[in-house]
Amino acid sequence: MVPRGSPEVNARVPKQVQRRLRPTAIKDLVARYQAGGTVYQLATQFAIHRTTVSSLLERRRGPRRNGPLSPAQIDRAKELCVTGQSLANVARQIGYQANTVRLALVKAGVRTRDCHGRER
Repeated sequence: MVPRGSPEVNARVPKQVQRRLRPTAIKDLVARYQAGGTVYQLATQFAIHRTTVSSLLERRRGPRRNGPLSPAQIDRAKELCVTGQSLANVARQIGYQANTVRLALVKAGVRTRDCHGRER
């Protein structure tokens, strides 16, 4: 048994470093996001977690890319699905990921097909 306070016990638990960005760095982060940087890229560049990047962007009320689908986009996705197109093709036309479109369609009550074209 290892006694408490020994170097072996303390070596096992890494300490978490809390980074606070200065207001100028936050403005730079928001500007880079608006210029096309992704949340993952910004997290790496600023050495912070991706959820911290998202939180900072939400607090600054900056426009977020790829939010939820609008009702018009959901209607368009329904129309395209009825013609037999795959979710991947529908998503590409709308500008979202296939799973995002699938979730929006399921939430709207649309029955989707599996990868073989059979209804789920």
